[in-house]
Amino acid sequence: MISQLEVLENTRRLQPAAIVSIATELGLVAPATDEMPQARDLAAELMRHEVVSVETLLAVQAVQPTATLVFKEDGRITGVSGQLLFRQAAVTQLYAGAFDAVDVDTRLLSRAGERPAAGYSWGIAASSKRAAAAIILFGKEVRARLYPNLVIFTRAVTPVGRHIATTRHGYRPLRGPNDDFMIRLPNHEARAA
Repeated sequence: MISQLEVLENTRRLQPAAIVSIATELGLVAPATDEMPQARDLAAELMRHEVVSVETLLAVQAVQPTATLVFKEDGRITGVSGQLLFRQAAVTQLYAGAFDAVDVDTRLLSRAGERPAAGYSWGIAASSKRAAAAIILFGKEVRARLYPNLVIFTRAVTPVGRHIATTRHGYRPLRGPNDDFMIRLPNHEARAA
C-alpha cells in the first residue's frame, strides 16, 4: 500500500486558462452544453462501463471548466478527456475507498486559484488514433508544464485500461497487487524539482 505520506504537497495553483492553452494547442476544447450527451455516450460506448450522467458532467464543468474536454474530427466528437483536480478532502476519501467517481461531490473539486492536492484521471476514451494521441499528449503536457509534483489517481475499469495505465503511464495499484484503484506518483525528476 502506498501511504498518504507519499503524496507530495503541490505548490502550483489551478489556472484553468493555462490548461485551456495546452488543450487548444492539441486540438481539444470544452464541449458545449448540448455536446455533453455525445461526449458521455462516446465514453460509455468505448469503456463499456457505467459512466457519469450528463448532469454530473455539467455540475463538475461548472466548477472546473477543463474537467471534460473533447477532440473533434469533421465536427464529430472522437475523443473525450476527463481530468479532475482535488482538494485535500478528496485525498482522504480516495484512500478510504469512499470517493464516488460516478456521482462526484463538487465540494471536493479545487477551484481556480487553489492548490490542488491531487489529480484524478476520470476517464479517457477515443474512437480514432488522432483523438487518442491528442488526449494522451494533453495529459502528459499538463503534468509536465503545470503539475509535475501532483499525485494522480485513477480507477482501471477495464483490463485494457489497467494495462495501459501500468505499462504506459506509470500507475500502480494503490492497496495491493490486484487493486483496480491506482496511483501515479511523480517521477524522480519532479520530486527533485
